[in-house]
Amino acid sequence: MGLYSTYHIIFIVLFSVIFAAAILVFKFALKTDKARDVFIRCIGGLLAISLILNRIAITVWRDQGLGIRALIPNSYCGMTNLLLGLFVAFGKRNMKAFQFLFYFSFLGGLATVFYPTFLNQDPSFFFPPTITGMNHHALGVLLCVVMILGKWFEPSFKCWYVLPLGICAYTIFGLFIYDVLQIPESMNIDQPIIPGTPMKWWFVLIVGSAIEIAFTFAYDKIKAYLIKKKGVEQTETVEPAQNNGNNDK
Repeated sequence: MGLYSTYHIIFIVLFSVIFAAAILVFKFALKTDKARDVFIRCIGGLLAISLILNRIAITVWRDQGLGIRALIPNSYCGMTNLLLGLFVAFGKRNMKAFQFLFYFSFLGGLATVFYPTFLNQDPSFFFPPTITGMNHHALGVLLCVVMILGKWFEPSFKCWYVLPLGICAYTIFGLFIYDVLQIPESMNIDQPIIPGTPMKWWFVLIVGSAIEIAFTFAYDKIKAYLIKKKGVEQTETVEPAQNNGNNDK
């Protein structure tokens, strides 16, 4: 089962349809903030459950001699989707952790939906580790988008440090499960995200942090400019009306 095989294309089409339907429901059917929050929390719960099912599938159907240790998420996307799903389901909006988890879940999920590197693990697209892996990455993308629409997350330059700290925490965790628990391919310490590239943990830390800092800095500057411009326009609209009133007197 290869990249952009028939089943992969069908999955992308179904993902696009479900994604569009979910966004339409969120925008037009859910009228209150409470209803939207419940919707977002439900998707967060589904994401966490989907990730857990994926780890169970990997443990049962991809026996690498790890036994129950295979239940532990050992990748950026796996750990991120578990934490993001749980934090959204049981936490609160605009948690600082989202300044790290959001980027990994959205970018990692989007890349995996359209360029999955694990389709060759079995001839069948419906091999449990394969289909559950595709599902949790797709749910991660959907959750990130509704988080933006529901104002559960907004990029912030003030919290730029959260992402590099998160990557460092992942690396420490990866070193532990790699050295102590003997779990290979942990947090890209010994293997790059994409085979044949330098995208190991140090590359993600340096390049990822630089991109995130530049992006959040630009985002805050553009946001401040638009708010200032809107305030000026509102002031210019109000002043003529006040002047006209004074002249009438």
